[in-house]
Amino acid sequence: MHHIMGYSWDEIMAMVTIFATVGGGLIWLLHLAIKSGTEGISNKLSQLINQVDSLNHMMSLIESTANRTTRRVDTLEDRFEEHEGNAKVRNQRITALEKEIFRYENSK
Repeated sequence: MHHIMGYSWDEIMAMVTIFATVGGGLIWLLHLAIKSGTEGISNKLSQLINQVDSLNHMMSLIESTANRTTRRVDTLEDRFEEHEGNAKVRNQRITALEKEIFRYENSK
């Protein structure tokens, strides 16, 4: 019978079978650990992506609201300046009328 490194063919085949079985089991366990570990990471990552999308949507809404508020403030400032100008004109007219009335009363 032939021997390789002091082992017979049936002993070599038994060792190969044992190593293949143990190696296959280790590979299966490693695959299972990696798969379950990455599923958790994948779930957390998808949650993070959803939260970032939600935050992006919320920021867009806030920006839209801020733009509308800015436009409204600008409109109100324009109206205020218009009213302020009208008030200055009225004050000047009142001052002119007061001077005219007091001059008229003083001349009597």
